Amino acid sequence: MSEAVAELPAQASSWSGFRSAQIGWRNLWRNKRRTWLTSGGIAFAILLVMFSMAMQHGQYAAMMENATTLISGHVQVQATQYIDSERFEHTIDEASVLRRQLLALPDVVAIAPRVEAFALVSSDERSFAAQILGIDVAAEAATVRLLDMIDDGRVPAGPDEAVIGEKLARNLDVAVGGELVILGAQKHGGVAALVVNVVGIISSGMPDLDRSLLLMPIAAVQNAFGLGDEVHTLAIRIASLEDSAAVTKQLASRVPADITVRNWNEVLPGLEQAIEVDRLGGLIMYGLIIILVTFSVVNTFIMLVFERTREFGMLLAIGMRPFGIVGLVLWEAFFVWLVGAAIGAGIAIAIILGLADVGLYMGEAMEAMAAQYYMPPRLYPAFTTEVLLVSPLILLLGTQLAALIPALRIRRLRPVEALRSE
Repeated sequence: MSEAVAELPAQASSWSGFRSAQIGWRNLWRNKRRTWLTSGGIAFAILLVMFSMAMQHGQYAAMMENATTLISGHVQVQATQYIDSERFEHTIDEASVLRRQLLALPDVVAIAPRVEAFALVSSDERSFAAQILGIDVAAEAATVRLLDMIDDGRVPAGPDEAVIGEKLARNLDVAVGGELVILGAQKHGGVAALVVNVVGIISSGMPDLDRSLLLMPIAAVQNAFGLGDEVHTLAIRIASLEDSAAVTKQLASRVPADITVRNWNEVLPGLEQAIEVDRLGGLIMYGLIIILVTFSVVNTFIMLVFERTREFGMLLAIGMRPFGIVGLVLWEAFFVWLVGAAIGAGIAIAIILGLADVGLYMGEAMEAMAAQYYMPPRLYPAFTTEVLLVSPLILLLGTQLAALIPALRIRRLRPVEALRSE
C-alpha cells in the first residue's frame, strides 16, 4: 500500500494543503528515474530558453547602443517642420540657450548641436553634391562616435578645415591636404561660398554616408549659410538608454511648442522593427521548446495515473474526495517542476553571470565583422527580470495543465472498478 494510504487518517475525508504537499513530495520519489527524466527535460528547457533570451537581450542592447551612439544619439530635438519636410530654413532658434537648459537636466550627459545643409562641392574639374554637417567637435565627441571613424588625418579645428567621406574623396580625387570649394544657398536666399582644406577622411562603412558627408566646425557653417544662433538638430546622449522614453517625455516638457523631441526608436524606426521581428522569431522558438516539454510531462502523468489506478481507488474507497486526489497529483507536478526549475535556472544563472563580464567570443570572422560595424567583438548576455521569470513561470503553468488533463480521469473512477484494475 502506498505511503499516501498509510499517512491518511482513518476518519479524514480530505487532507490539508500542507499534508497534501508533504505526501506529494514523498510520492514523487517512488519512481526516481521517471522523476529525474521529467525534471531533467524541464531543466534543459529552462536552461536553453533563459540563456537564449539573455543572449538575445544582450544583443539587442548592443545593437541599440551601437546604432544610437554612432551618429544619431539617444534622443534628438528638432523643429517640427524640419522633421516633416527637412527644409533647410526650418531651424531651432536660440539653440545655445535651449542647449544650456537641457544640459542642466540630471539625465542628460551631452548635447551635440548640428547644422545640416546640402551644397555643391568642387575639386579642380570635379563636382559632386554633398551633405554639409556643421558640428561642435568637442560636443560631438562627447555625444556620439562619429569622429572615431576618421581613417586618415584629424578632426577639423579651424573654420577653413573639413573632413569628408571616403567615397566622396575618391569621387573628387582629393586627399588630406587638398582644397575644396563649396557653393550653396543661404537661409534668406544669398549664396554660401566656402574654400576649405581637407584635414581628414572618414570611413563609416555606410556607403550613402561616405559618398556625401562633409564635416565642418558649426560656427563656419552658420556664418556661411546665413544662420545666427540656429541649428537643425540637437543630438542628445543620456545616462542610460533604458530610460530614454522617460527622458524624452521630460525633455518634451522643456522645449517650445514648435519643437519636437524624438526618442531613438522614432529616429531609427528600422532598428526597432528589426529587433521586434527577431524577438518574435525567438518567442516562436521558445514556445515550441516549451510545448514539447509540456507534452513530455503530459505523457509522464498519463502513465502515473494509469499505474496508480488501484491506489486512487483505495483512497476513494476510504472516503477521500476526487478533487483531493487531483490536488495531490498537482502537488507532484509542482515538485517535478520545482526540481527542474531549480536545476535549469541555477545553471543558466551561473552561465549568464559568468559571461556577463567576459562575454562570448564568436571567432575571428565574427570579430572582424563586428569591428567593421563598430560592434563589440564579444556577445554579452543581459540578465533581466524577463529572462529570470518568463520561462520558469510558463513551464509551471504548462506543467500544472499537463498534470491536470490526465488527473481529471480520477473524477470518473469508481472505487470497486479501480480496485480491480491491474
